[in-house]
Amino acid sequence: MTRSHDEFRTMAALVAALPEGDPDRAEFLEHARGCAECTQALHEGEKLQRLLGEVRLPAPSEQALQRARDPVLAELRPAAQGWWLRGAAAIAAFVVPLLFARHKDPEAWAAALVVLALATALAATAGALKAGALVTLALSAGFAFAAGGVPGFPSALAAKLGAECFTIEMISAAMPLAAAAWLARRGNVQPGALAQAAAAGALAGQATLHLGCSAHGLPAHLWVFHVGGVLAAAVIGWLLEGRLSARGSESAA
Repeated sequence: MTRSHDEFRTMAALVAALPEGDPDRAEFLEHARGCAECTQALHEGEKLQRLLGEVRLPAPSEQALQRARDPVLAELRPAAQGWWLRGAAAIAAFVVPLLFARHKDPEAWAAALVVLALATALAATAGALKAGALVTLALSAGFAFAAGGVPGFPSALAAKLGAECFTIEMISAAMPLAAAAWLARRGNVQPGALAQAAAAGALAGQATLHLGCSAHGLPAHLWVFHVGGVLAAAVIGWLLEGRLSARGSESAA
């Protein structure tokens, strides 16, 4: 489509900044050969570009840099703090119950430490995944399957031990959940963070139980009480997050 004279005249300043060989510049120069007004406008635009190229802005002052840096650091500090605080809480969720374990299976350490590493990573990144709690639950189920196989019905012994194991996982879940809830009250929380943090804490507790639970090879016990503990922790975290969100909305109103 052929451009009008007015269109060429208004684009003169833009053409002056275009590199040689640009199609729009070539089209403008073709028109300017027979138009003195557009040629003059192009010369003025090129002069302006040369002047702009010679301009040297002063370096920002230290005070200006400080004013720009402070708000950014203020945003980053809570996020960075959240990573290590939730991660440390997950490690504590593994160590504290372990201190009170009556016996420890020496052959179970490798698997327990792998699961602890995963639980720590999940707690530290709580809120980064929309389905983080479900990922944690899937890992818990995979751990139970690897340790005991397919689920069944718990025996009397497994059921008796179950209450103790479930309680241990709830204690473990409470540590990352408390850290995540504290961060949430400071405004540093993502949707699903509390559920993921609680489930990750329970998963760390499940890793501890792999060392200290005398029924850690019984499928039914693992699935009902170990995996069930992770599920219960995720639900508790989700409910608590809903309450905190509701209170935040009421305060904002």
